[in-house]
Amino acid sequence: MEQQSNSLSSALRRKLGRAAGAGALGLCCALGSVTAQAAEAAASENVLQQAHAFDIPAQSLAAALIAFGQQSGLQLTMDSALLANQLSRPVKGSLTSEQALEKLLQDSGIGWSFQYGNVIFHALQSAGGDVIELGNTVVLGAPPESGFQGETVIDRRAIEAFPGANGDITTLLQMHPSVQFSTEQKSSNTGGEIDPADISINGAKFYQNNFMIDGVSINNDLDPGQHSWGDLTHLERLPSRAHGIALDADLLESVTVYDSNVPAEFGGFNGGVVDAKTRRPSQELHGKLSAGMTRSEWTKFHIADEDKTAFEESSDAQNQPEFEKLTLRGMVEGHLTDDFGVMAAFSRKTSVIPLFAYDGGFQSQGDSVKKDQRREIDNFMLKSYWAVNDRLDMSFSLTHAPQEAEYFRSNVKNSGSQIHQGGYQAGMVAKWLGDAANYTHTFAYTNLESTRTSDSNVFKNWRWSQDKNWGNPYRNGVLSAAATSFEGGNGDLEQTQVGASYVFKADWLPLTWAGVTHNFQTGLELETKTGRYERSSDIYTATTLSLAANTSGNLTCRTLSGIQDDDYCSVSVNAEGAPVRQYFRFLNYYREGEVEQTENRYGLFMQDRIELGKLTLRPGLRFDGDDYMAKKTFAPRFSMEYDLFGDRSTLLTGGLNRYYGRNLFAYRLMNDREALRWRRTRLASTGNQITDFGGWVNYGVNENSFRQLDIPYDDELALGVTQRWYDTTFDLKYVRREGRDQVFRASANTLDLEPGDGVTLIRNYYVFSNIGKSRSDNVTFTVTPDWKMKGFGTATSLQLAMNWSQTQSNMQGYERIITDAEESDEDVIYDGKIMAWSGLPSDDFNRPWTARLTTITDIPALNITWSNFFRYRGKYDQIVFTGDQQTINGVEYDVYDAASVPAAPTWDTRVYWEVPTGTDQAVFAAVDVTNVMDKVNPIVTRSGSTSYEVGRQYWLEVGYRF
Repeated sequence: MEQQSNSLSSALRRKLGRAAGAGALGLCCALGSVTAQAAEAAASENVLQQAHAFDIPAQSLAAALIAFGQQSGLQLTMDSALLANQLSRPVKGSLTSEQALEKLLQDSGIGWSFQYGNVIFHALQSAGGDVIELGNTVVLGAPPESGFQGETVIDRRAIEAFPGANGDITTLLQMHPSVQFSTEQKSSNTGGEIDPADISINGAKFYQNNFMIDGVSINNDLDPGQHSWGDLTHLERLPSRAHGIALDADLLESVTVYDSNVPAEFGGFNGGVVDAKTRRPSQELHGKLSAGMTRSEWTKFHIADEDKTAFEESSDAQNQPEFEKLTLRGMVEGHLTDDFGVMAAFSRKTSVIPLFAYDGGFQSQGDSVKKDQRREIDNFMLKSYWAVNDRLDMSFSLTHAPQEAEYFRSNVKNSGSQIHQGGYQAGMVAKWLGDAANYTHTFAYTNLESTRTSDSNVFKNWRWSQDKNWGNPYRNGVLSAAATSFEGGNGDLEQTQVGASYVFKADWLPLTWAGVTHNFQTGLELETKTGRYERSSDIYTATTLSLAANTSGNLTCRTLSGIQDDDYCSVSVNAEGAPVRQYFRFLNYYREGEVEQTENRYGLFMQDRIELGKLTLRPGLRFDGDDYMAKKTFAPRFSMEYDLFGDRSTLLTGGLNRYYGRNLFAYRLMNDREALRWRRTRLASTGNQITDFGGWVNYGVNENSFRQLDIPYDDELALGVTQRWYDTTFDLKYVRREGRDQVFRASANTLDLEPGDGVTLIRNYYVFSNIGKSRSDNVTFTVTPDWKMKGFGTATSLQLAMNWSQTQSNMQGYERIITDAEESDEDVIYDGKIMAWSGLPSDDFNRPWTARLTTITDIPALNITWSNFFRYRGKYDQIVFTGDQQTINGVEYDVYDAASVPAAPTWDTRVYWEVPTGTDQAVFAAVDVTNVMDKVNPIVTRSGSTSYEVGRQYWLEVGYRF
């Protein structure tokens, strides 16, 4: 029998530390002595679970392992070269041998296996290397020293094995019990999309999580709450995403999620922190090439009968009956010298979505019948690692991750537009092992965009004619003079977010005084970033169409000044066969211009992990300030853990914490746009010629007024218990969040503000205000066996995760404009009961309970890994706004209904198969099947409309690794 561990954070093989005190020969002799003393005690694997009173101070790893062998009675075998220049962590208290060993080896890059009564140590390899590490808990795990039930890790093996198919970070988070997804995430109507999903952690808004790559933020704070379909046709708004960079999961070593009891080093969130660690170069030369795909022919669609015709004849991105997705990946890695390694990787995800150009499948005379919409996400990464000397490690990374989506407007000729998102990030991390502390310096530069380029910058609404003949000339099946032929686009807009940051962190060596051990951490953050909204050229619309019958045949498009105006005038025959002249009288300009906001932010944090017998405390404090909102915030953090019996079998945890969110540039960049509106006008024409346009006249009046805001925050109470029983960990946790100062949009009248002057600012203007609040209660329960089910040549690891949550919020997003009644928190009727408006349940991210079972089965003889993800989302009542009012005892109430949504079971599976072709080489294939049983799961929205989740879908990936 064999038991293995990857010591969590297994990709890191640190060469920092003092020189080992003993030479190779002396170390082998010392470990030989330990072997002799331990041979008798290691007769069985069960010895790993025996508890001992350990007292091993921080020292060289070689000496620490000698002490471990002496105190545990275990036999140890290793290559002394593995231990050179390594320091250990302190281990003290009553622990099992396995727990003590995990602590000693954390972040060392050294793994171990237990074979025939002997603990054997070996160097770990990153993914793609020649050693595949199979941890004894692989799905969701907590680092050995994290404690407090707030931190979980999705390791490399789980990333590779999870049947997520789309291959992004948020897909992996379906395993996590504290993460909720939007109800429309898996809609059958939009199967061609490839964007990462929005997520909510413990009931917080999806745009108030902190997404990080290697400890550096990748949040898009330009306008992250806006990605509705209406934004695609808006002249002054752009769809956007909370993820500034959509990173491919194949580039990751692990994903760490902090959902509660979050350490003081992290700020800028109300929900949680998702920190993705990219892979470190392997020691030997390795690489991989692969291609994966799915398509609409491999997908089962579930569409309501009354919507099927509209779906099949779709002409916009809200319905996607056809698509083809393709993912290409490539990677090469290795060390150029013993101390310097490099990894270069790329991935490209594309989706082609053919749609009809016009409603109902109409075949235009003057335009295409069908057009392709495209989605594309590229990832290019170059990463290097350099062990400069015994004390200094450095890593450098450059990530270029552009994202593009091509759209066209239904029934509009020459209306193509491209939405550009993503960007690039450069980072450097330097880790120095000092005499008193481990110091980490992180430097980063980030450039993100949310930009639109268009085929045209003018929009025209013609009547159908033989000259303007691309529209549908029929109305209700009859030729009509009122039929239209639209043309043009929305012009170019540019939004960018450019910033630089520096983070310094010091992890001080443990200090023991009067029987109490202190583990201090201190740090500093500095960041500057600029958000910019720019219209680089004029955008305009031609409106107010004048029509005149051309019975005499003398009407022309020549202006009184002698100019032939074929751009905004046409003489032709209409759909009913009558000769007409049509021309536009207004040109509404949105002039070029820009709005810019710079934020300089700083943060200080400190915390102390205090170990006092059975009790562990972690008090901390975070201080942040900025010059955007000119606010300073103090966020206290406090977590505790009590080892009830002193043997780590029963742990009681708790925490009281405050988390402050981020400022969004949207609050400022929305201001001053309307002042850029201008107009040109021409008079109606009575003769054969048409009048000329007059000069530009400014008619824009600002509709929004920027005002400084408080920073939204969440207060958290966390309670939990961890129980070890029969080599299985049971975790039960309760988290309550109280959200305050959340940002709403409201009118001046609603907030009783002074009216605008009507010249530079409309009288009933809009402002953002801190009147939002929320409350959520969350219970999670996980069962994680440390063992594997074995039989018939297979080994299966598994984890069960369940959650129950309830969220109340008086806001749906920062852009929604609230009414007077909502601002006053007046009573409403929900499901026949009278309650305060703020007590209404959330309308999204609101499944009350979910059960998840993840399994990974290895079949070594066949080189097959089979993974399964079972998810059961319980039934619930979806809040629906009816728009009706009901009068009770003379009082009128807005009425909300509760639409019953049934439970949603799904089963996703993945089979991965390798065919070795040589040493460390193999051809591989993987098949993912999502919603294996093709369950029909309805989606009900706040408006009461019903759609369905996508049915069974197949994905195929083939590749070669070496």
